[in-house]
Amino acid sequence: MSEEVAEEKPKSGGKGLIIILLVILILMMVGIGVLVYLLMGADKGKDASADETEVHGSAEHGEEHAEDDSHAQEYSPKFKQFEAPAPGSPPTYFTMEKFVVNFNGDGQAKFLAVDLKFMAYYPQIVGDAGEMEHLRPILKNDIQRLLRNQHFNDLNTPDGPDKLREEILKTARSILEKHNIYPDLLEDVYMTRFVMQ
Repeated sequence: MSEEVAEEKPKSGGKGLIIILLVILILMMVGIGVLVYLLMGADKGKDASADETEVHGSAEHGEEHAEDDSHAQEYSPKFKQFEAPAPGSPPTYFTMEKFVVNFNGDGQAKFLAVDLKFMAYYPQIVGDAGEMEHLRPILKNDIQRLLRNQHFNDLNTPDGPDKLREEILKTARSILEKHNIYPDLLEDVYMTRFVMQ
């Protein structure tokens, strides 16, 4: 009988060890599966942001996708988050008061007068109590400085006003970015008046 008892103890201990090893192996496989899932999800997030970047680029050039009616944009959480606009919602505009500045008229003109309307689909940016309203003095200062540094000969070309629009949009976006607002939420700027005299 003592021999039978001695033989049974190692067998039961061996079964317990095998069960423990199987449980550890299963837990490791589950852990690896979760890790792979998270890493694949992170790669998909990067791909989505890359796709989003392409959409921003085309929006800057005035192209729109017919199949996408939503102007909602995903962006980094380091920026202030805003509720997305409803699909098919119209754009909202932020009007800057008239800019009249002395500029380098090259003997042809002395003053440059410009009226601006900034466009976005996020009313939290350009609405009456939006973020740009709070940044109005900074925007006015930086845009006036930009306008004063213009040259008549550069602006008096067919694409001169369009280049100026791009510079104004770039200036406004950099101000938004400095204040933790995703700059590409500001879609475009339009000059409703452009006079050199």
